[in-house]
Amino acid sequence: MSGFAIRNPYFIVVVCLIIAVVGVTSVVRMPVDMFPAMNIPVVVVATFYSGMPPEQIENDITSRFERFFPG
Repeated sequence: MSGFAIRNPYFIVVVCLIIAVVGVTSVVRMPVDMFPAMNIPVVVVATFYSGMPPEQIENDITSRFERFFPG
């Protein structure tokens, strides 16, 4: 392998330059996003009970749902 590189130095230089140009081009064209899009599955449970205050709904109904559906 080293004998080939010694006999063909220009070929080795050209191959290194091609690799460098392709690498720089790839890095420049690569999209960069500070906050990438992530698809996280989410389940939303809404509790409605007419005539009951929100604090009581939270204590009586929503807390039981939260225990039943661990996150």
